[in-house]
Amino acid sequence: MIVRRVVLEEALWLSTFFIFFASPMLAGMKVLVYIGFLVLGILAARGARWAYITFVVLGILYFPASVGFHLHQQPCEGLPNMALAVYSLGNYGHIVLFVLFFIMTSAQFNMSRWSGFVWAAAACLAMGILVELAQGVSGTHHCRTRDLIPDAAGIMIGAGIIFLWNRIRTKPLTA
Repeated sequence: MIVRRVVLEEALWLSTFFIFFASPMLAGMKVLVYIGFLVLGILAARGARWAYITFVVLGILYFPASVGFHLHQQPCEGLPNMALAVYSLGNYGHIVLFVLFFIMTSAQFNMSRWSGFVWAAAACLAMGILVELAQGVSGTHHCRTRDLIPDAAGIMIGAGIIFLWNRIRTKPLTA
């Protein structure tokens, strides 16, 4: 009994020891990851294709990496009904992130033609689908097809911003 109790206390001590010291380290690592994504995002928005590709690849790998690549697949939710679709438009985080992602993506295409808008929108929608699948495969967060609705709204808002920006930049100034 004494040996068993010592082993249990030792195991408990080790697990709590690592929690206390790993937490600040993990928090620091998470901040560094976010700073890295921010730097890559800024470079990609300025047209650096290598930064865009790195951002996309790391963005997809973020969810499996956050669980140490110990994948616990979760089934994806099916198609939402109309009430859930309207409710999902309140997911402002997805909308804002995909506005920014469309702006980054548009820097990779010739946006003076409509085909550039179509390709950028398709790339953003593909990224949204891949992120939802990565969430489902990793078991973190939830794989929801309804999240593609605010993603699409963000893509449309981003396309509107880029369209207006291009119109303002190319419009001749009259004196």
